[in-house]
Amino acid sequence: MKKMLVCLVAMMLVLSSVAFAAGLPKKIEVQLPASAGGGTDVAGRQLAEYINKNCGTNLTIKNNTDGGGVVAYETIRTAKKDGSKILFFHSTMIIKYATGIYNHSPADEFKVAAVGLPTEKGGYVLVVPKTSNVTNLDEFIALAKEKNGELRMGVETGGSSHIMCGIMSQQLGVALRYVESGPDTEKLTNLVGGSIDAALVNANQAKQYIEGEKVNAIACFSSTAEGGRNSVIPDVPSFKELGYDCIFGTYFYVLLPTTASDEVAQAIHDAYAAAASDPETSEILGKAGFGMTIAPFEEGASLIKGQQDSLVAVCTELGLAK
Repeated sequence: MKKMLVCLVAMMLVLSSVAFAAGLPKKIEVQLPASAGGGTDVAGRQLAEYINKNCGTNLTIKNNTDGGGVVAYETIRTAKKDGSKILFFHSTMIIKYATGIYNHSPADEFKVAAVGLPTEKGGYVLVVPKTSNVTNLDEFIALAKEKNGELRMGVETGGSSHIMCGIMSQQLGVALRYVESGPDTEKLTNLVGGSIDAALVNANQAKQYIEGEKVNAIACFSSTAEGGRNSVIPDVPSFKELGYDCIFGTYFYVLLPTTASDEVAQAIHDAYAAAASDPETSEILGKAGFGMTIAPFEEGASLIKGQQDSLVAVCTELGLAK
């Protein structure tokens, strides 16, 4: 009986791999426009690890931050149609389009293989140096008003943190001075080093600085209008519960060139959907603050189009659109 069970499991894995392999290239280069070790990199690698073990293909992650991610985008937009190169990234790509940093529409000039929707209720967290003695949102607002537009807010220009800072500024009724500070890892280094006064960063990377008593966590964004705290830092209140509608949901995208076939895109979608629904992978992503579910294949294009329209409108309202 035991041998029969082992054989049955092995057969199921083989059949599963064959099903995926029908439309999947044997080797896939994943352009990932984020630094190694960051949250986006963790998410991309965990999903790729499952796919490599179970789906009959080999994904190789290539961290490519050249041009603020634009080189990675263009590598895929102009790639061969066989699906041997794909892009794994998130809503920041649309923000770069909305702000004029990237001039090709993600919704119209790429084929959508998969869209990862967040399961985490909380998002980015506002942090300040421990030495600032600011411990809550009221004190932060008071400090920002005292500095009268000179509070240095670290952002990655044109990135999601930039847009969230604009939303936060509007909601709190304060003026901020945006300072280019790179991705989250660099923002935290700059914050502790004293070159910026505050930053919005992902909770997973902020956690070690919070626990190390290097920064104070003030409040976090929520992923939906219903609000909610980030499970990685459950003691930190959300802006929503404090009375401010600071809402921003990050979608993850798997994109191909428009010339890729629906068969290849569907196969890649199915591989990522299987990875995201795997209990072990899901748990790791959840602990990192990047839990996600993969939307049905036929809904992917409309989801990206909807978010693009929304973010273009926000950037225009904030005066960031070019």
